[in-house]
Amino acid sequence: MSLAASLPDTDAPARAVFDLAGHRVSRVALGGARLTAGDGWGVPRDLDVPRGILRAALEAGIDHIDTADSLGPAVSEQIIGDVVGDRAEVLVATKVGMLRPGPGEWGVLGRPDYLRQQVHASLSRLRRERIDLVYLHRIDPDYPLADQLGALQQLRSQGLIGHIGVSQPTAPQLEEVLALEPELAAVQSLYNVVARNDADLARGLERRGIPFLAYWPLLGRGIGADQHRALFAGLSAIGAPLGLDGAQVALAWIFTTLPGAGAVVGSRSSDHLAANARAAGIRLDAETLARIDEVVAREVGDTAFDPRRSKDEA
Repeated sequence: MSLAASLPDTDAPARAVFDLAGHRVSRVALGGARLTAGDGWGVPRDLDVPRGILRAALEAGIDHIDTADSLGPAVSEQIIGDVVGDRAEVLVATKVGMLRPGPGEWGVLGRPDYLRQQVHASLSRLRRERIDLVYLHRIDPDYPLADQLGALQQLRSQGLIGHIGVSQPTAPQLEEVLALEPELAAVQSLYNVVARNDADLARGLERRGIPFLAYWPLLGRGIGADQHRALFAGLSAIGAPLGLDGAQVALAWIFTTLPGAGAVVGSRSSDHLAANARAAGIRLDAETLARIDEVVAREVGDTAFDPRRSKDEA
């Protein structure tokens, strides 16, 4: 589906920063999954590598770090705490409410006392007296939503959480969340050039003045290796005359189609961080957006985006 025809004024200048949870920060956040040994699981053999990535991100102007207690589990938060600590100028966001029974396995647990426990554990690992932004990682259907949000609201009233967000809600769930938490600070959901199902939800949030953040913006998962290579080769070809690589084109597509959004981008390479950060200030024209649609249609076709599939799989 083409988004070019419904875009707001694509000639307007792009904004490299946006307001989130009381901070004005880079629209590109460093995601915490790749600070772990792999795919959000395990301790890296050489901890100096993820620590170096974090330092390089800060030097590149990325002052927004996004993680979750389930990444590692606990590994990503610990590394962020070691490097970033309680630096007030850096917005640190984390998430609670998901489980890691084992490598490649994910579960959901919204039991209120568990959520409170995990926030306290996150505070310790992140070495902070207050976490700027805490997301309910997933809504657990086995517990009342009022109780799940209530646990976070209680911690906010105690000064341990600054702001509350929610990750990957459906449209009906979002309405229920807003009824219970009218001060909702942010919503984070899957959105990229292939996975566009939440575009309407994101635009609705923008009209309400609630920040939206895209995760997996560079398709770290969802399509197979051959399609991933072909897609990014096509994006690179589009970007070359503009001085952009494929990843910058994919990020600029998000920031053009959703002018008020942010994106959470993981990286294992210091070299990529500055380029990713620069993409936040790029606005693509309608012709370029149409060419991107053509590449996506040609290389991905009607293949369904599947979050269980790694881009390293055939």
